[in-house]
Amino acid sequence: MTSTAAALLEFFLLGLATPLTAACVIPLYPGFVAYLASTGEHERGPPVAVVGALVVAGVIAFMMAVGLLWTAVFGTSVTNAVDRVSPIAFGVLAVVGTVLLVAPSAFSRLPTIEPPHSRYPTLSAFGYGFFFGAIVVPCNPGLIALFFSRSTVAFPAFDSHLEVMLGFLAFGLGIGAPLLAFALLSQPYSRRVTRTLARYGTPINRVVGLVLVAVSLYYLLFVFRVVPGFS
Repeated sequence: MTSTAAALLEFFLLGLATPLTAACVIPLYPGFVAYLASTGEHERGPPVAVVGALVVAGVIAFMMAVGLLWTAVFGTSVTNAVDRVSPIAFGVLAVVGTVLLVAPSAFSRLPTIEPPHSRYPTLSAFGYGFFFGAIVVPCNPGLIALFFSRSTVAFPAFDSHLEVMLGFLAFGLGIGAPLLAFALLSQPYSRRVTRTLARYGTPINRVVGLVLVAVSLYYLLFVFRVVPGFS
């Protein structure tokens, strides 16, 4: 139980860092703050805190859908998948980390789209979160790759597919947490945070890249021993 709780905490923290270090996601935050402001202008609309909670629910729904796909692909052979998937996943992780070290703004050039809106505020909020999750996945391949790489190591220790889904739930909660925070904070403070994240995007990405390279090399060399002679 302790190892499961530690893994869930790790996945939550990875999810929390994922949107905050994604160069092409950060520009969406000012739009999200403006979106919250627009919902607050309508007397019949839901409270801003409720809108934020619905957005987080949308993010979680997307990650749970990915989790269902993950378990459907591996089925009962999650443990057997470790030897096949993990070295590849950590290899991709090393490449992504190297790219972030050499060219921190490389992934900021990835195209992105604004989440959709509808005339129904609650549906718009949920859809905003769902598509926000879908945008984050390709926009920050580094931490997404780290999540799936660590998943192949941690999930076999889980007792059931329910705990596997809890891992994706924890990751989705982490991704949605900044959005909920922006919904609860004042607009001026939220804008100040987004400007700070954008200003320090390059050093943040370099630090993330360094961590990704270090983690991937450790697992490749000392855990999976893809290079003979390392122990």
